Amino acid sequence: MRFILAAVLGGVVMFCWGAFSHMVLNLEADMIKPMPNEEAVAGVLKTAITAPGVYALPGLDMTRRPTDEEAAAWTAKYEAGPTAMLFYHPRGADVFTLHQFGTQLAGDILAALFASVILLFAATGFVRGVIISTLIGLAGWCALLIPYWNWYRFPWEFVKGDLIDQAAAWFLAGLVMAAFLRRRSGPMS
Repeated sequence: MRFILAAVLGGVVMFCWGAFSHMVLNLEADMIKPMPNEEAVAGVLKTAITAPGVYALPGLDMTRRPTDEEAAAWTAKYEAGPTAMLFYHPRGADVFTLHQFGTQLAGDILAALFASVILLFAATGFVRGVIISTLIGLAGWCALLIPYWNWYRFPWEFVKGDLIDQAAAWFLAGLVMAAFLRRRSGPMS
């Protein structure tokens, strides 16, 4: 059951790193910008979109296969610009709730649990365990953020900031998890 303790502690370390990186280092400073003309844009959004969801500009009905003409028209709009991805919620919500913090902590512990199982199966020493943990974070970053940058045109500042955040979180969590799960035969292999 060492991997359970390693997962909980690794998840707590990731959660604490996330708090530090967001509240002290402020990695979002270059990642997320305030909306210009916010009141005007919010007014248009409130009248134009009523359902929460992810919206694309230009839009294409993904519930069916577009005709050749529709696909060509969408391509022309996309090439001409502007393009955007909008994560939209028509109603406001409380911010920084205990539920949000609890969900984040649970997600971090769950991610650390998967990593702990991998480290347990790897039966490796401390240094290799930290390297494996860091690589798990980098693999996740590559699998998620590179497609967002490539296909959805997320800004490089956002992608780079998340790279720093993920690499640090998984390295620090790896220090804790690898310490609990290291192979007992060697000193620090």
